[in-house]
Formats: sequence, C-alpha cells, structure tokens
Amino acid sequence: MPGTVTISMEVELGWGVHDLADDAHLSDDGVPERAYLRRLLDRCDALNVPISFDVVGHLLESACDGDHDGPHESGWFDADPGTDAVSDPLFYAPDAVAAIRDRPTNHEICTHTYSHVPCDDVSAATLDWELSRCQRLHRRNVGNETVSIVPPRHYPPPRAALRDAGLEVVRLSRDTSDRGRLARLKELVIGPHPTFEPRLVDGVVETYCTTYPSLTASTLPLGQRDPPAPFSAVPVALRQRLQRTYLRRAVDAAVESDGHCHLWSHLYDVANEYQWPVIEGFLSELAARRSTGEVEVLTMAALNDRVRGRTAEVTGRA
Repeated sequence: MPGTVTISMEVELGWGVHDLADDAHLSDDGVPERAYLRRLLDRCDALNVPISFDVVGHLLESACDGDHDGPHESGWFDADPGTDAVSDPLFYAPDAVAAIRDRPTNHEICTHTYSHVPCDDVSAATLDWELSRCQRLHRRNVGNETVSIVPPRHYPPPRAALRDAGLEVVRLSRDTSDRGRLARLKELVIGPHPTFEPRLVDGVVETYCTTYPSLTASTLPLGQRDPPAPFSAVPVALRQRLQRTYLRRAVDAAVESDGHCHLWSHLYDVANEYQWPVIEGFLSELAARRSTGEVEVLTMAALNDRVRGRTAEVTGRA
C-alpha cells in the first residue's frame, strides 16, 4: 500500500492574534497573503494536489457590525472592527474562501472555529455557538457543512461538541519537545518529521501533526517576520535546501512505513519569497511520487473516510 500525505493550511489572518499583542508576521492589508494564496492555488491546479484549508469562520463574513450575540467572555470580540472586507481585509475574507472553493482542484474548506477560540478553555455554550455559526456560514458560502476541524493553537476540543456539530475528523498536535533541545533542533531543521497514524477515537477520527508548522521552514522568515537570529547568519539557499530535505524525508518515512504524514502551516507563513520556492518544489515532487504510486495525497475529509472504512472492515471481520 502507498503511504499517505495530508496537507492542511490555517487561514486566520487577523483572527489568529486578535487576543494577542503580536502581529509582526502579518501584512497590514492582507495583500501578500492573498497573492501567495493565488500562487499556491495555481500550483495545486497544475498538479492536482488538494489541500485542507482551515478557515476561521468570521473570515467568511463580508461585513458585520462587530456585535456578536454569543456567550463569550466580555471583551472577546473587542478587536472585531465591525466594518467590511474592503475596509478591513484581515478580518473579512470571503474572497479568499471563494478563490479556494471555485478552483478545479478538490480542496477542502474546514473550520478553525468562528473567532479562533481556545476550544479547551471556553464554555460548552460558547463552543456550541462557534461551531453552529461556522456550519451555517459553510452552508451559505461553501455549499455544504464541513466534517473537519483544526482547533486553534492545538487546544483539543471535547469530542461530544464535535459530534454534535457534525464534525468527524480533527487535527491534533503531538509534542516532541521532550526529546531534548538538540534533538528538537535537529527535528526542526532536517527531521525526521514524526509519523503518527490517524485513528478513530470516541467517534472522531484524529489525525496528528507537529506542534510547529512543518510545511514551512522555521529557519526562514515566516510571513513578514524574520527568523530567529541564529538562523539569519546561514545562507538562505542552504536553509531552503535543508527544508526541501526535511519535506522529502517526511514523505520517505510515510512511504517506507506505509504510514501517514500530516504537514501543515499557516497561510501567512507561506507569504514571502523565501518560503515559496520550497513549497513550489515540494508540491511538484509530491505529485511526481504520487504518479509512481508511492504515495496518495488525501484531504482531511478523505482521510476521515479512509480511516472509518478500514475500521469498519476490521470490525466486520471480528
């Protein structure tokens, strides 16, 4: 059997940090993020490589008054400008969602909650409000509800809340920082990327990723933010070559074990001239390896179907 690879990308723009005083990774107007999204979609169309895009629900709105009648803690929506997509393109992005939806490649549009809430630290009523509102927006803007969720900042949501919202597959992170600082640094720079098999747990399929963005390089600028100082002294071409090796080895591990590899990043991570050549080359290599039968590329929804089908087969034989 071939190995499997899933690529997911978080689309959150201003909502990813609306509760934090740190937005140096973002542009001021969302133009670079949208430009690189178009380049990514063009490349995916040329290669027929699907991606699961995990979109903050509020970005599906074209306008709002900033007053969301939800059970959130006081002040949660203070950063909401209460305007529209023209005035504040970091907080409204129906155009980006439409661009993904209307492409010929069968991308998936998942939910990243409505307002980037920490799913393990809000009330049940708040999480229900968030997920219900997202599904309503998905029906309106995408044409169907989603079965997939990526919880903000990897905080695991209660499984009952997911099932009640019709969500069947969740991306969770596995922390590997306990391996020691040197081992962690080696993993970040050259790998190997951990291989975690997806499984059905309490009625929800779990697919696992790293705590750090793995599709993009930590040694290169992430969006508009410079990399940590120690890496800046290393030639850019070398850092790019190391990330290409990292990604190749990640796919190698999935192929050799007939296993699964889940690579991810934020949209803003990709939005610069340093990360893009690596991503572009990797997608071409991944498509080539798929054509030889080494690997399959599955969205989270397709992975969900695969895991549930295999589970049913095993149960049927038991």
